[in-house]
Amino acid sequence: MALDLTLLTTRAECDDALTDLQAELDGYQHRTTNLGFAATQADRSTADVAARLAGVQAEIDSYTAMLNTPNVPAALRKQAESKLRRAHDRKDNLTERNSARTGAAAFLANVDAEQVAAQVGTLTAAQAAVTTHRATLPA
Repeated sequence: MALDLTLLTTRAECDDALTDLQAELDGYQHRTTNLGFAATQADRSTADVAARLAGVQAEIDSYTAMLNTPNVPAALRKQAESKLRRAHDRKDNLTERNSARTGAAAFLANVDAEQVAAQVGTLTAAQAAVTTHRATLPA
């Protein structure tokens, strides 16, 4: 849809429009920065969760191996079973936390980023059009 620049009949109106467009553009540029920061934080968190998952899996493997050892004393067996259950719980919690950053949530974050990029393009094009139109108006 083409912008109707005939609505701007004076240079002062163009100046007002340019000021408002710049303010709106500034808001979207801050939003773009915030989206980038959120993505970086999510990547760091995903890497942290992956490392923690690897550590928990090592614990699970260790306790499982201990329980598979013949003639493990009853007290040690009970302790290993308890620790194994807790390790499985931590693994489940970490897996759930990691999955929150995938699927629909990740898709919607991409949609949001695309909307911001489109809006920035629209605002930048509007600024250029108003600037060009302003030059054609009498001083």
